[in-house]
Amino acid sequence: MIRSPTRFQRGQAIVLIAIMLAVVVGMAALAIDGSRAYALRRDLQAAVDAAALAAGDNFQQTGSYTTAEQAATTSFGANMRLYIAPSCAPTPLTVTCTYADGTVLKQVVTTLGAGGTQFTITASRDLLLQFAKILTNGTSPRLSAAATGGVNNLLYAPAVAALDQAGCGGQPGSAISVSGGGTLDVLGDVVSSGAISVTGGNLQVAGDIYARCQSSVPGATNTCYPSDTFAPCTFPDVVGVTRSGYRFVDPNYPPPPVAGGSQSAPSNDVVMFPGVYSDNYFANSHGTGSDTGQQCWFLSGGAYEWLNGISNDGDFMSNELKPPSEPRDYDNTRTARQQFWNTNGVNCAGAFQASAVGGSAIQRGTWAVEVTSTRTDVYAGISYKRESAPSYCQSVRVNNGQVIQVQISNVPGGQSYNVYMAPPSNGCAGPFGYVGRIAVSGPVTNDTTSGCPSYGGGGCSLGHESAIFDATVLTVAWAPNPLAAPGVSGAYPPDGETAPLGSRQTNQSPDPGVPPRGDRANENQCDSLGGVAATCPAAITPGAVSFYIPTGGCLVETNNGDNFLFSGYQYNWIAIYEPGYARPPANTCANSMDAASNSAYIGLVYLPAASLDIPTRVSFRAEATGGIIADTITFSGSLPLIVSSPSYSPVPPAARLTG
Repeated sequence: MIRSPTRFQRGQAIVLIAIMLAVVVGMAALAIDGSRAYALRRDLQAAVDAAALAAGDNFQQTGSYTTAEQAATTSFGANMRLYIAPSCAPTPLTVTCTYADGTVLKQVVTTLGAGGTQFTITASRDLLLQFAKILTNGTSPRLSAAATGGVNNLLYAPAVAALDQAGCGGQPGSAISVSGGGTLDVLGDVVSSGAISVTGGNLQVAGDIYARCQSSVPGATNTCYPSDTFAPCTFPDVVGVTRSGYRFVDPNYPPPPVAGGSQSAPSNDVVMFPGVYSDNYFANSHGTGSDTGQQCWFLSGGAYEWLNGISNDGDFMSNELKPPSEPRDYDNTRTARQQFWNTNGVNCAGAFQASAVGGSAIQRGTWAVEVTSTRTDVYAGISYKRESAPSYCQSVRVNNGQVIQVQISNVPGGQSYNVYMAPPSNGCAGPFGYVGRIAVSGPVTNDTTSGCPSYGGGGCSLGHESAIFDATVLTVAWAPNPLAAPGVSGAYPPDGETAPLGSRQTNQSPDPGVPPRGDRANENQCDSLGGVAATCPAAITPGAVSFYIPTGGCLVETNNGDNFLFSGYQYNWIAIYEPGYARPPANTCANSMDAASNSAYIGLVYLPAASLDIPTRVSFRAEATGGIIADTITFSGSLPLIVSSPSYSPVPPAARLTG
């Protein structure tokens, strides 16, 4: 009997269908749940990346680990659409947060010393399976992602950086050379695209050393950052390291905008103005007065372009606004031993005196008097007010039928003076209140300063001012008023100057503060673009200057003169700018930054195609260096202390992903 083949194949289709169904479900699971897993993993990665950057950026602004971690949690939740706050269990430098759906976010903070701060963010979440659940035991796989972000790495904002590759790859020389006496002490990173040589003195770096072709630098020592003490370090200090293999890249900063047009040779007017100067007027003797060759110059705020370079062979130049009769930092009843504007043998420090004279009587007793210098500088058409720290305090005994006369011998840069008084019984401890303004009435020149200070007659070409304060101002009801705005009767004066950095040095400007406190005149003053006082950092540093030296010019300072200049936020804190190869024609000159006794360029010295020689320790004010970037750098003579401060440096790099 012959059977039909169909009868033997009956029922096989069911098996095939079952097999194909499993394949179809598997393919569907792979397509649908696989794509969902990919999307979730991608979303987790994007969220932890954003959280790491948010933590770094917040930490850069606040310096607080707590707020940085909160910023990371907020960013992660927003990106993952988790709108209910998680439950967090913080431990020192570690935070673990669990959300209602089981998502877990873990943050670990690591301090790297000069390498900045590292935020490691990890997150995990269950993937709820759809089709794939049929092929498993029902367990949901857990997906995770991780990101590492870093911020404040001093490698990208070094204290000292050389771009030249000298000493590496068979090239002769060294990019950074130290051959002086003592110790070159640097707080911050030292970065060289070439070799670093120490043939005299010592190199001590509180930070990291990057020497591209050297695993070690003989004569160099890494110390703890930021304390600048020798290891072992005490947390949060971290000892620096020496690394090879990194080539520093020119940040290619743009030049400062020069406004003001062509300027003629300075005469003897003590104030100079920004613009374009065609000759190096300060390389040799100049001026017409009896003090020729040793004069004081106040630089009004702005950018100065020196077509043929600038030198200083005996004078003192600054844009710091100082009061007459500066006080000792710890005793406002005595004048400071070293007056700022008497630096380098010039005799330009102003002074004031108060006395009782006849007039419409004011309250009897011993009054206390202080004065400040004021001026207005202009940037981009907006006027910005500046007011110095107070002078020392003078006590005046007022009897029946007497008033107070204030006489001032002018200080460079002052356009007027604010007078503050404390009524009887207060004394020099204050509080002081604003009583009036004294305008500078005549020319202020530096051709005859040997007789300064002077309150009348000749002998001091800086000039003098005087005013009477009587019962029309000092009424019975007058009193210092802590709520009064600056310039309003009774208003408190600015904060006082701070201690000198060392013996025989000048006072420092007040520290930054929330307006109206803090510095109101110099490198620690901040204003908005509209001219309103603001907390630092902000858009404008009133009075800031920036030197632009194009090809054909050079900075050649001698040991006979001093330059004490601060830059500001509107110039990205670049104090000296020479164009590099990225902005041809590059300035490749040989710069020298010597000094007599009290020099500082508060801001970045940026000479990416040029060399720089620093032959003295008094070229820098220790706590306010914005850094040095040059093609090659040579330290010789007495070696300085260089402290790189982010407050006086170009905008630091934002947080970046490092892993």
